[in-house]
Amino acid sequence: MADVFPPPPPPPLPWEDPSYPRLEALYETTKLFLLRPREAASRMSQTGPLSKPILFAVLLGWVAIIATQVYQWAFRETLASLLPALYHRQELAFSKLATVATVVFAPVWILVGLALVTLVVHLFLLLFGGASGGVETTLRTLAYTHATNVFQVIPLLGGLVGLVWWLVVSIVALAVAHRTSVGKAAAAVLTPVGLCCLCVLAVALFMGAALLAALRGM
Repeated sequence: MADVFPPPPPPPLPWEDPSYPRLEALYETTKLFLLRPREAASRMSQTGPLSKPILFAVLLGWVAIIATQVYQWAFRETLASLLPALYHRQELAFSKLATVATVVFAPVWILVGLALVTLVVHLFLLLFGGASGGVETTLRTLAYTHATNVFQVIPLLGGLVGLVWWLVVSIVALAVAHRTSVGKAAAAVLTPVGLCCLCVLAVALFMGAALLAALRGM
């Protein structure tokens, strides 16, 4: 009887493979998570250093913030040239300073955002019984889902497309990484998003009611 050997383990992610050139590894890993998130999550290391996925998140998040700030700066400059009465020179100078500060301190906000999203999503994974791995697994997975930030380079609709695809990639990748069902992963990701939308809607309705009451009083 022939010996039955287990299938070989999948190759590591290019970003986690030291033999890959760094730029090529960044490109290949981004493409893998965007187009084949299930395969990408199965190739993700569960025990390696956290510095690699965190650095990946910072780099891709930085690209998104730079693109967003460039588009906002170009829009303000165009609007100021068309409607100079709406903008003063000091306001434009301050907006440029704010743009530079946002780009410079972007890694700090990316790390803070990654930590907060990881804690919230992992909490809901625990609540729905889908956290077979620890919070480290959730952190690794969500760090690599920053690959969807490349959509931010697309003007106007890039942010919306990136958000929708982030939801898809996060759900699929978390299901694979935690060895849980797609339903539990979807519940863990979509529930906090839905709660945030409800909070925003409640605030908007409250502000609208207050404004309407003030107008009636006048």
